[in-house]
Amino acid sequence: MASKPLIRTFLYLTLTGLVIFLLLRFFLELPVSYRYIEALFKSPWTILATLTYAIAFYLRAVAWRRADAKRAPTAVYLSSLYLGLTINHLSPVKLGEMIRLVTARAVGSPWKQTSAIFVLQRSIDLIFLCTFILIGWLFHPIVLLVALLATALLLVLRRHVPHLPSLVLFGTLAWAVEALAVFLLLHGAGIDVSFPTTLIAMSAGVLSGVIQFTPGGLGTYELAMGTVLRQAGVAHAYDVALMTHFFKYAFAFLIPLYVLTRHPATLRLLVRQLKYTDWKGGRR
Repeated sequence: MASKPLIRTFLYLTLTGLVIFLLLRFFLELPVSYRYIEALFKSPWTILATLTYAIAFYLRAVAWRRADAKRAPTAVYLSSLYLGLTINHLSPVKLGEMIRLVTARAVGSPWKQTSAIFVLQRSIDLIFLCTFILIGWLFHPIVLLVALLATALLLVLRRHVPHLPSLVLFGTLAWAVEALAVFLLLHGAGIDVSFPTTLIAMSAGVLSGVIQFTPGGLGTYELAMGTVLRQAGVAHAYDVALMTHFFKYAFAFLIPLYVLTRHPATLRLLVRQLKYTDWKGGRR
């Protein structure tokens, strides 16, 4: 009898394959997609977009560190976010978020506080992503409901984290900077679209992956972002969305090399902590 992990892996691979088939069959034009992805490698704007995208994660790391009473250098929190991003783009579910708990134990931060910071940051993310969409022309009761629930979570958990204003400030800046990175990618590919439209489209793409069932939200991201771009009059909108998602995949898969070369001690610390963490009862 096949083991449960093997069955889950088979189901995830089957689902991912089905999503890819549907994208290719109904939404994407391969020659167009290839041309846009090729533009990423030729455009100098991609370099600037990469740096801008990295800054967005740096802002999130700074916010996390401030809320965590600066228990460790920013590099530790930044490396944790980068590694979590990589895992989320490899796993059908958001397993990368568990790296936060590994980091908490490695730096001596209480799990309860780390969990509260995580939920607060995710609530802030949801609030602003939903707000960006609501101020556009995708007003929908479900989006409003998600924003209200995230606001309620934020209000309930704020007592556990004394640095709520800085989380809000850095969280907002981070999403604005990430949208700027996507805008630079579109500009480099010769796509004429405004920054507000880019912000709304990116927010829709990211929000679609809140409940992730394919690696990196493959499929839902393209459909959500592509739909917004299409309504904005962008030609080959789904291919454009795929280009931006390809960039994020490439960043997620290459960023561990940066962590390995720039912060090897931090990487060893997190790997060692992961090795000796028993998720059922703390340390082994």
